[in-house]
Amino acid sequence: MIGLDRIRAARILIVDDQEVNIRLLEKILAREGYANISFTTDPREVRELHSRDRYDLILLDMEMPVMDGFQVMEALHEIESEGYLPVLVITARPEHKLRALKAGAKDFVSKPLDLAEVVMRVHNMLEVRLLHQETRRLYEQVLADQKAQARLEFKLQEAMTKVVHDSDEPQGIVAKSDAMRKLLDLAGRVAKFDSTVLISGQSGTGKERIARLLHEKSTRSSGPFIAINCGAITETLLESELFGHAKGAFSGATNDRPGLFEAADGGTLLLDEIGEIPASMQVKLLRALQEREVRRVGENKSRRVDVRIVAATNRDLAQEVANGNFRQDLYYRMNVVAIQVPSLRDRREDILPLARILLSDAALRMKRKIAGLSPEVADQLLRYPWPGNVRELENAMERAVALAPGERVELDDLPEEVRQAPVVRHLDSGEARSLEEVEREYILASLERNGGNQTQTAEQLKIGSATLYRKLKSYGLIADRAASGSVPTDE
Repeated sequence: MIGLDRIRAARILIVDDQEVNIRLLEKILAREGYANISFTTDPREVRELHSRDRYDLILLDMEMPVMDGFQVMEALHEIESEGYLPVLVITARPEHKLRALKAGAKDFVSKPLDLAEVVMRVHNMLEVRLLHQETRRLYEQVLADQKAQARLEFKLQEAMTKVVHDSDEPQGIVAKSDAMRKLLDLAGRVAKFDSTVLISGQSGTGKERIARLLHEKSTRSSGPFIAINCGAITETLLESELFGHAKGAFSGATNDRPGLFEAADGGTLLLDEIGEIPASMQVKLLRALQEREVRRVGENKSRRVDVRIVAATNRDLAQEVANGNFRQDLYYRMNVVAIQVPSLRDRREDILPLARILLSDAALRMKRKIAGLSPEVADQLLRYPWPGNVRELENAMERAVALAPGERVELDDLPEEVRQAPVVRHLDSGEARSLEEVEREYILASLERNGGNQTQTAEQLKIGSATLYRKLKSYGLIADRAASGSVPTDE
């Protein structure tokens, strides 16, 4: 409840063209302890007065010359951002009452005035008004506290991540392996120039993180970094997203809208899944890259843009060019500097440090105390080939944090496919084994575990059935296993 002192301290405005009515209302309100009362006989002043003083209650007579009460409420609506009109209507005409409430008034009193009723309705309206303000204040305080807590958690997470990382590794990237150290060296050298970069790698390897690193280490780091997944947008919308559109260019284009090229001006634009762009859009994109200017959909004029382009793909674009699916001139324009992000199984030294960082991040988000990985879990993480790469490892660590009953991740907390990864001999007795040998052994073990069913094996390995078939054929596994009759021809 709102205290009586707060209610009596409320700001009240009386609006009536008859000064005698104002004096009467002012007298009965003052007698009830209301001390902050203003008045005007000119309804044209109300908008300006309320804009300046923000009254808690406006006693408004509806029948006045020059400007009636409905026009006053219409003017008040223009300055009330919350849409709340603190208006108590005074009228002698019954038909005005419902109309006034529909126009935004909160209550009404009838003429001739019942002074006790006026006092009661003023008190009730002010109590509701002040409760509304207090609720809004508390809500805003809760939001502010939540934002402060989120900032605190972010800083804590940032600090924890920095502790886990080596000081010479960029934020969010682990580079214990030679492959990643070479990649970071190349990225550091090319970042300072505006050359277009094509980042290739399997899905989930962290291509966008490398693109962000290029931006952060460039002279454009103070500018925007904007990423778009070209494969997730239809051809029609993609052109509008990249280049913008003019008002009326197509159905639903109600305003002029800049595209992402313009939004990224002075910064970096990442064109993710560049290999998915349709042929017609490839021509328009090539022109934008060559001319360094864009033309919004529905406009004839071109606009200059200063953008550094980074593209990413999980496809073999050279093969796509050979197959006629990707323009050769666009490929050469994109492939000025090529960066190949290795798959996670090709950077085994990074798996455990990366797993611990991802585990720490997930534990912090879920507010769980997780000390680390058991030796058995660490060994299993190294055995698994991670077809989904870093993204799959991140999901596995998040799942482990959610399911771990204790303060350490155990084997039972891992996904089934990781838990059942076969024992693969590697680097034993000084004998290094090739990736092809390890992969062949893993696929063979997965086939055995699935009773020779290729469809189930492909699903477990998170690869397509056609990909599995090609690998089996190239490794000679189909002929070897078919001879024993253990591999059904289910493809």
